[in-house]
Amino acid sequence: MLDRVENQEKGEEEYVRRWKPDDLWNLDRNESWFSDMAEQGLFVDHFTQWSVWFKRGTPQKTRYRIDVLSRVLTEDELALYDSCGWHFAVLHMEEGFRKNICYYVFQTDENAGVPELHTDPVEQAKSLKRLHGKLRRDFFLMLVLIAVVVWDVTSPRRPELTFYLLVTGENLIRVYWIPFCLLMMVNSLRGWLNIRRLRKRLAGGEPLDHHADYRKAHRRYVVISVLRILLVVWVLIVPLTRGIQRIASDRILPLPETADFPAVRLEEFYDGTLAENGISGELHHEWTGMGAEINELRERANEAEMNSILELRTVSIRLPFVWTAERAFDALTKMEWYRGSDGFYRMGETAPVETKLVDEAWAAPPGEDNWNQFVLLVRDGRQIVMTFYLDRTNGDFDDPVEAQVFRDRCTERLLPMLAQRLED
Repeated sequence: MLDRVENQEKGEEEYVRRWKPDDLWNLDRNESWFSDMAEQGLFVDHFTQWSVWFKRGTPQKTRYRIDVLSRVLTEDELALYDSCGWHFAVLHMEEGFRKNICYYVFQTDENAGVPELHTDPVEQAKSLKRLHGKLRRDFFLMLVLIAVVVWDVTSPRRPELTFYLLVTGENLIRVYWIPFCLLMMVNSLRGWLNIRRLRKRLAGGEPLDHHADYRKAHRRYVVISVLRILLVVWVLIVPLTRGIQRIASDRILPLPETADFPAVRLEEFYDGTLAENGISGELHHEWTGMGAEINELRERANEAEMNSILELRTVSIRLPFVWTAERAFDALTKMEWYRGSDGFYRMGETAPVETKLVDEAWAAPPGEDNWNQFVLLVRDGRQIVMTFYLDRTNGDFDDPVEAQVFRDRCTERLLPMLAQRLED
């Protein structure tokens, strides 16, 4: 192997690299391809993960045969092959479940009159049993892995994963494994069906077609390989893009006089009765990698009569599509927490609100499970609005009936005002 590396360093003109056009389990078609390359003066020398290296020589008709074994041959065994006219060309090994799969490639001059490497098709069919089992096992392992990943992504017990996936693109790498494993499964299925085809032919006493047409199979393999490469590139680009996008768009701004997104202001909610300049807070703005625009408006004021704190926090999310908003909102109503830019908001026991003002509305009364906040969740079209209202003048709401009355009163007050903002 070191000699080959040195030869490559001396001059690539001695060697020609071709991207691997198929897996070696496509025995008959690869044998046909190697023979065609030899007629062009290119002889198989060694394999890498993605490539086949050919050594330049004098063009000649050459027969190639691939022998599939479960162990490495000894020097004496290779010498025996050589004495029979079949010269060792290259060995490629793949890890198996208990034993490795060894692909031995042998070559001989087409005109040498050497007998076939395998003269008994039935015996050759038996030699492919381990490879057939490996490819079949790989297929079912990929099938199980896909089922696990799909369950993990779509599990109703993981609404937070669904919500943040649709809104921010968080955990997008989990979704990546579905198409990647699907492509691996398709390739394993190709191998399994191909070896089954060859074994069936051999078991019937018919030798392999060593001049089989390989072009269509090679094109299918190239399509699968390109898709896998694109998925790998995607995995590398997505985190980098998200990081750059977050740096560029994640901004904290002072309170706006008027908001260009659906939000009810604290001063408006109190009909202007709060002390002038008594409201403080900030606006957090962000564009996400999934095309969602998020605005978080946090307002705080002191209630003069009771000298207590009032807080109104609005999270406005505009998604690119209605169907993503519907799925995200459905996940939101099942979540216990919402992770905002300044921490976590507890959702409480939300329940649907009957209304025709918006497409969907859910509300939760203040209580211990949501830090005594009133919570209103609204979806209209592709817009989702969350409102968290805290009024410390009303105590801890230990009485559930009192908490429900407070929820209904806040809903009747906030929902029409918010629906008007959504229409505007």
